[in-house]
Amino acid sequence: MSEHEFDQEHEHECEHDCCEHDECCKCGGHEHDHDHDHGHNHGCACGCGGCAHDDGEEETKLSLTLLGVSAVLVVVGLFLKSIPLAQTIVGIVAVVLAAYPLVFKVYGDIKGRRFTEIELMLISVVAACCIGELRDAALVAILYRIGEIIEDRAVENSRKAIDSVAKIQQDYAHLVLPDGTTKKVDAEDVPVGAKINVLPYERFPIDGVVESGISTADASAITGESLPITLGKGIEVKSGMVNGKDSVTVVTTELFGNSTASRIVKMVEDATEKKGNVQKFITRFAKYYTPIVVIIAVALAIIGSIVTKDVSSWIQRALVFLVASCPCAIVISIPLGFYTGIGAAAKDGIIVKGSIFIEAFAKAKAFVFDKTGTLTTGNFEVSKITSMSDFSEEQILTLAAAAEYYSSHPIAKSIVNAAPQIDEKYLSDFREVAGGGTSVLFDGKRILCGGRRLLETEGIETPDYTDGDVCVVFDGKIIGTITLRSALRKGVEDMVEHLRDQGVEHIIMLTGDNETASDEVAKAINLDEYYCNLLPEEKLNHLEEIKSEYGKVVYVGDGINDAPVLASADAGVAMGLGTQAASEAADVILTNDRLDKLAPAHNLFKRTINIVHFNLIFAIAIKMIVLILGAAGYAPVWLAVFADVGVCVICILISTLIGKAKNSFFDTIHLR
Repeated sequence: MSEHEFDQEHEHECEHDCCEHDECCKCGGHEHDHDHDHGHNHGCACGCGGCAHDDGEEETKLSLTLLGVSAVLVVVGLFLKSIPLAQTIVGIVAVVLAAYPLVFKVYGDIKGRRFTEIELMLISVVAACCIGELRDAALVAILYRIGEIIEDRAVENSRKAIDSVAKIQQDYAHLVLPDGTTKKVDAEDVPVGAKINVLPYERFPIDGVVESGISTADASAITGESLPITLGKGIEVKSGMVNGKDSVTVVTTELFGNSTASRIVKMVEDATEKKGNVQKFITRFAKYYTPIVVIIAVALAIIGSIVTKDVSSWIQRALVFLVASCPCAIVISIPLGFYTGIGAAAKDGIIVKGSIFIEAFAKAKAFVFDKTGTLTTGNFEVSKITSMSDFSEEQILTLAAAAEYYSSHPIAKSIVNAAPQIDEKYLSDFREVAGGGTSVLFDGKRILCGGRRLLETEGIETPDYTDGDVCVVFDGKIIGTITLRSALRKGVEDMVEHLRDQGVEHIIMLTGDNETASDEVAKAINLDEYYCNLLPEEKLNHLEEIKSEYGKVVYVGDGINDAPVLASADAGVAMGLGTQAASEAADVILTNDRLDKLAPAHNLFKRTINIVHFNLIFAIAIKMIVLILGAAGYAPVWLAVFADVGVCVICILISTLIGKAKNSFFDTIHLR
């Protein structure tokens, strides 16, 4: 399998079942001629592989049967030395049975103007036949084909985890009509605000809010959490969740294409298109490597034959050189390694948008965190109210709640929830100042609620003893402060410790919160540095400074106001799917909103890079040894075949360990 075939194998070119919808092929239907090669997919013109599964199994069985017959004929030929004609006929049949698929693939490469390792194999087979080494020719073809079948199986297995992600989408919905009846329609045709009925054990096709019905939902495909969610009126549901045993009616809040499941599927499918530095190198390497190797082999045969007058011996050496130089182990195992890493992450609720971010994540020496909603839960509670006037604590809290009433900030919500009910008719002229606080007219008098920055902007004197998180100003005078406390996320201390154990040297916090609260969190989880009282643009400036000082940086935020910083980091990590802007800006998404998944993700990506680099070094080292021995005349054909097929199979098997070999040798080596 060439790198081109590997890429084609992983393209999702059918949205639905090709066998049912002839028109569903994204490349324009089945009416035109596909000039591009679809690798090992057969039976469906679109090449998606979905409806060709059974045909592929049958083709594999046929290939193995023919290869078995070819191998038997090679053995039979060993006993026919006394009958040269019979030995020759048996050898030719063995070569044809093993090598005929290579001819068709080379023809496809020629049409596509590609030059891959398949050409090297066919040239080697033909060269061996020309010097009368039919047994070696058959052996090269047999072992190459067996290795190719093993490669196909490995690719198929690596694809299953990502293919399973696509299954979280349901492309139809039961639309509730005005007369109360339902109609099955394409989910893409359902508008925002429509009512849909979700039957028992069906997936929710579109994001929405439950309007009626009581049930449970399995959200494991979206969040990775196994505990069911109780559904009732007003509960938000995400597409991809599975309904429980009772029907519910949902009012849609998103279009199908913008719903959670669709966004996850698109992000995972797009991930394989974003290649990292290693993959880009392999792409360039494969493009020039094969023709260069052929030129060297031809030069070796010609020059050696002229100098020594021993044509047969030098053609044999050139043959060994060609077979050993085949880059299968590199062009297959490297992309396969990244693909396996992306699949293993997706299976654990971690969406990574491409191998380039696996590299950045694995190599980062500095991790930067937002505080509110990331290191902490984002759920605050009022812990202290300090009066600086004749107002009572309850009055200060009530006035603060009035100022914060229309704000969506977590701190504002916590103050409102802690206060008595606010009568909206007394509120007017609400204003929210980014990074500062809020302002409102309460029964005609101005209330300000926020940090010192807001008070200084408004020209209000702030006493030195003001130590609260939130200052409350009524009618131009400060009347008190409110101190809030936010609980740390579960497992955040262990997460920091694990990151340090895995080689992360600098763990930093950037927050808009005040110094008192920031210092409390930093000390509790043993951070190296923190910067507080930051506006969004100041966070961005600090991140750039951290990048210039420490190199590659991972930024982790909850996505509420982090989109610019997420996009600026070498790898931006969003907690949960959050807003669409955050999902688009982030490079890695923890769909389950669990920070304790961060250290395992870092370890997985480190292991992926280590295995990819190990395979690269191992394959090149073995090949260089055999190439030198082959050129010197000390390497037989079987050793050349091992340097190609054997090394390729070993590298593939090692790549499959990415999602399995936890706490292994590949977690400890440093090949990055």
